Amino acid sequence: MNKQIPLDAFMNVQNSGLAYSDLNKFLGSVLEKITFVLGGTFTKAMIPLIELKANNKTIFQTDGSKLDASKLYMGGASDATILTLDLMDRKAVTPNARQAGTLDLSAKSGITQLRLEVTIAGATNPTLAGFADLSPPTEDPAEAGIRWLILRRHRSTQTIGAAGEFALQVPHLDPSGGGSNFRRVHIFSANMTRLKAQREGVTEFDLSKAQIEAAQKDNFRTPQSGLVVFDPVQDGQLQGRTWDTRPSSGVRSAQLYGTFSAGETITIETEELLPLAAY
Repeated sequence: MNKQIPLDAFMNVQNSGLAYSDLNKFLGSVLEKITFVLGGTFTKAMIPLIELKANNKTIFQTDGSKLDASKLYMGGASDATILTLDLMDRKAVTPNARQAGTLDLSAKSGITQLRLEVTIAGATNPTLAGFADLSPPTEDPAEAGIRWLILRRHRSTQTIGAAGEFALQVPHLDPSGGGSNFRRVHIFSANMTRLKAQREGVTEFDLSKAQIEAAQKDNFRTPQSGLVVFDPVQDGQLQGRTWDTRPSSGVRSAQLYGTFSAGETITIETEELLPLAAY
């Protein structure tokens, strides 16, 4: 970041409705983070949907409470009126790993439109403002491999009918649908007790929730109540650590499994590193 610039005013900010801000003035830069500032009787729980769209494609999708929980998991600060949408991995230990996922908006990116949408529900006289962290695009050859990787965050919900182990319906995971390149998978669940990951029939990860959280604490993460994170890059490395399920990487089968102590409805939100053309 070498610039912090206010967002253009959000339009249609009301007690319940869709507020939006066009971010086209940032074209030509690299977008690293967006910080929202909430005012009035307006909490993060009153934001049921946030979407960042490039060329009308939804590249980032979450809600206020889940975005905040994932930020706190990464060690971010808690503030009732501040919400951050961070595309960087600030705990990564190499420059490329930190920068991967930021949104290159230079002319070569092909992105010509950028829009931020925030759905508000049940607020009273809300105000919504924000600012962006930006840096200039670079032709540094050391960044050639990560420059076009955009952080995609998509979500799904799944009903768990009873206690037991179930295959998780993770967006874009199935290799038969093209697969993806996962930095993390956030599973918002009150009753998950264990997580298992398999590729090509081989179990690569199989830990209880307590074991998952112990390992993450050792890597300077801050586990959150109601959130289980599959985090293959928790040691701060990126190369060779992301969980790739794409056939182009030789993967034909992949699946995450969750064990639950009781039935519930869960939400799964991904962090994927892909070029815009893969969306």
